[in-house]
Amino acid sequence: MTVDKKKICGNCGLPSSIGKGNMWHANGVITASYPPHIRGTLYDIDELNALFPAISERIGFDITRLVVEGKRKDGKRYADSLARNIKEKGREPAPVEIYEMIARFCSYWGLGLVSVAEYVEGERLTLGVRNVYSEPMYMGDWSGVFEAMEKRRGDPRWRDEDVHDMIDVVAVEGEPELEVRIEQEIELGIPVDDEGDLQYRHCPECEVPLEISKQFSWDADDANIVERDSGKRFILHNTNGFAAVVRVLREELGDEIDGIITGISRDYAREYYQGIGGETSMDAELMKFPLRSWGRPTRLLRSNNGYGIRIANPYSSPVLAGRLWGLVETFEGRTFSLQVRGEEEGVLDLALNLQD
Repeated sequence: MTVDKKKICGNCGLPSSIGKGNMWHANGVITASYPPHIRGTLYDIDELNALFPAISERIGFDITRLVVEGKRKDGKRYADSLARNIKEKGREPAPVEIYEMIARFCSYWGLGLVSVAEYVEGERLTLGVRNVYSEPMYMGDWSGVFEAMEKRRGDPRWRDEDVHDMIDVVAVEGEPELEVRIEQEIELGIPVDDEGDLQYRHCPECEVPLEISKQFSWDADDANIVERDSGKRFILHNTNGFAAVVRVLREELGDEIDGIITGISRDYAREYYQGIGGETSMDAELMKFPLRSWGRPTRLLRSNNGYGIRIANPYSSPVLAGRLWGLVETFEGRTFSLQVRGEEEGVLDLALNLQD
């Protein structure tokens, strides 16, 4: 796939559709520009791909199915809203039109390169895919898109091929109990506090904050969003599907899953920040959070005994708690204990206490 140069911002170099389709708000949240204004997050792919296998290993239970289901409902919700917005403009989109449209979007969001290889209405969708961000999550994404357009549950199946891999989405009967539970979690969304005083310098051409193009190289031809400091791959994707998976895991496995996720994220954060520590600072890293829709730091209290940190609008409290924990330990070069002091609606409040 080669992106038309006219679709690349001549000022900052990002795909023009990123500014057209998304808004960076003063409260530290990214949302889609169009109803229902779904929240998005810039995810670190290595962190996501480390998280789910590590959870499975620690609990002795493969959570791949829950990951696929969470993303499936997320994909369905997005495709439903896209088709609805087109209908409201007076046109009925064909399913294959939505598939091809979302395939183009996937390259802009860094999710992967995808093309429609075969389509049998109401029965099967076959996709050629390459450079995919996550096999289980991408299968979930596309099974949800299929369900939205065909009004039938789609069962995704991965095939390894020589040139590129394939995903077959085949119509099957659903599993109502699990589907209803996860769909309810998707609809719950994430509490958001609308207050905020963040100000960004925006690109005069595409209106994306200029700091985004400074932090990331964005190559839609290869579906690659790369953080310049670390070389890590990122994606821009919906927030609710990931949050729903975490909530369902909590229902299935109890509240201790939050601690497991936080511990895994702490370990990842320590490795990540050790890799870029000489190029940045703790304060500079915290300032990146809102641009990525991770949350808005509203309080950072330092004392001889540790830190008090408050984040408004966290995209995932257990993941963000672990990242903050590892961040502080890396830049301080010391070990801290973590206490979640309170989690009001839309707020994460942490205490990090220095260990002797």
